[in-house]
Amino acid sequence: MGIYKEEAIILRSMAFGEADRILTLFTRGTGKVAAIAKGVRKPSSRLRGAVQLFSHTHLVLYGGKNLDTITQGDADETFGFIEQDLDRLAAASCFVELVDRLTMERQPQPKLFQLLLTALRALDGSDPELLGRVFETKLLSVMGYRPQFEGCVIGHHDDWQRLQPGPPAAVPAPTHPVDGCPAPAPPGVVWFSIERGGVLCSACAANCPEALALSLPAVAALNYFLSAPLDRAARVRIERRHRLELSSFLRSFIGYHGEVRLRSWQFAGARYQGDAGEPGVAGRAMPGEHGGPAGRPSE
Repeated sequence: MGIYKEEAIILRSMAFGEADRILTLFTRGTGKVAAIAKGVRKPSSRLRGAVQLFSHTHLVLYGGKNLDTITQGDADETFGFIEQDLDRLAAASCFVELVDRLTMERQPQPKLFQLLLTALRALDGSDPELLGRVFETKLLSVMGYRPQFEGCVIGHHDDWQRLQPGPPAAVPAPTHPVDGCPAPAPPGVVWFSIERGGVLCSACAANCPEALALSLPAVAALNYFLSAPLDRAARVRIERRHRLELSSFLRSFIGYHGEVRLRSWQFAGARYQGDAGEPGVAGRAMPGEHGGPAGRPSE
């Protein structure tokens, strides 16, 4: 590949040999790249400041058979505030591990690169826990797993509570059932299938073993996360029980469609009291676990 230049975010860093580091980079133009920074652990190394974990940097690399070699680097942003706060560190660790686990090497994804960069910047001044939920929701959309809220994903019926654009506080009253769906959802509940990736009408949910009961505020929040800019979405006010509901739902959704379970989720979960840090189990009525509405649709 020869010599090339790239804008990169450092996803992972591992000591190698006496003074080197093997790095996982997520680059704007090339995608994920494995590279070695030789001698970077020496105090005199000029590369030292350019390859710190989470850093947004510009690099000069030389293509190799297994590992590319970093020859020059200049850090644009080191995000030093992240390591000064455990909550921000937990959130940033989740961001980079998600990107690392859900991407293949050398497959450019510039939208995902920009989302990650925006999220790291937003950690300075945003609620790290809520920002994590916003990032996870937007990542699903960028990766092609966007949750569907436009109508029943099985029978294409429309008896669930359709939401208007806006912050999750603006939740409408339940609508009346339409023809073909005689069993309305309980007040304040929207049925959702993680396996099928979207909402269900009550009739279809009655025959869907994995149907989950999501509260209207949680669904409204997910809609808002998908439509609003990241920094604005991360400033919305959401009750604690609905934050826990969103955390469990998103980790189940990502775990199923992305086939991943992150170590950093356990670290982040330990930081937020009441959150076990593990993904929920598909098929469980998660809102009921955290104080929201629960139950199964009537047959």
